[in-house]
Amino acid sequence: MIKQLTMALGLIALTGLQAVEVRAEETATPQDVIAKVREAAAYLKKNGEAGLTAFKKADSPFVFKDTYVFVYNCDAGLADVATPIATIKVNKVETNADATGRVTGPDFCELAKRPVGGWIEYKWYKPIKSPGQDQLAYSKDIVRKVTLMLDVQGQPYQVGAGIYNDTASVKELDALLAE
Repeated sequence: MIKQLTMALGLIALTGLQAVEVRAEETATPQDVIAKVREAAAYLKKNGEAGLTAFKKADSPFVFKDTYVFVYNCDAGLADVATPIATIKVNKVETNADATGRVTGPDFCELAKRPVGGWIEYKWYKPIKSPGQDQLAYSKDIVRKVTLMLDVQGQPYQVGAGIYNDTASVKELDALLAE
């Protein structure tokens, strides 16, 4: 009995040291994403370029549940100017692609121009957080992600965040933006 208990406690301790999906116990809803993207846009509207640092760390208020907010600068043609993912570097909107190689960057920028933003479906990786790391990483599994993009009024930035969901339609999600 003591041996089994010791082994179980050891397994629990080891499991706690492994990378875990970002707050995987909670899944972001479309409403969560809409609220957080609007909050991020308001934050960048007020803080401008100085506010970008708030989007670059895993302990950011813009990393929530199982997702995170990222920032583009479509005016400059730059994707991922601020993201909490360690391996993602600033790249060109015109060549920014999903996990399957489908170029999505220009679509992200076009959707952000809509008065209330817009959703886009693509293939991506779920974020994970390793203990002691100040940035997120990605799992190796490619999944369906649906992201809301929104322009930041008075700034050159666009913000986005998404849900990892196999069934939500872009049409249904866009309808939520009117509410």
